[in-house]
Amino acid sequence: MQWFKKLFSFFWDKSLLIFLIIGGLNTVVSVMGSQLLYGVLGYWGSTALMFAVCSVFSFIFNRKYSFESKAPLLQSAVRFSLVIAGCYLLSFGLSDLIVPGFLARFFPVVPEAWRGRIAMLAAQVIFTGCNYLGQRLWAFKE
Repeated sequence: MQWFKKLFSFFWDKSLLIFLIIGGLNTVVSVMGSQLLYGVLGYWGSTALMFAVCSVFSFIFNRKYSFESKAPLLQSAVRFSLVIAGCYLLSFGLSDLIVPGFLARFFPVVPEAWRGRIAMLAAQVIFTGCNYLGQRLWAFKE
């Protein structure tokens, strides 16, 4: 039980709160933009574009405020980009693979046109968790 307390206290600090505030604002912008562009660019195009745009702001604010990183800028930028890309591919790939089929099987009344949109929302949740861990444990480490 002691290891759980240490693990919990390691992650549950001010960096998480600031990360969630920055991430919350980025998520609102990203979700709105993805949903608006979904009809034009589709699932992958709309989410990739919005993630690229929002990632620039995320890097700047999380590096400075969430993690107060003193790591070299280029190193942080490369690591951050790898974390973002990995989390994006993992979360949106899994969500695109699993959520539409799950909805079709267990919630057949959900229109097919909405399954991709719901998958994008589910992916956002997965992405947030993976992204925090990647940034906290690797991207902004000195």
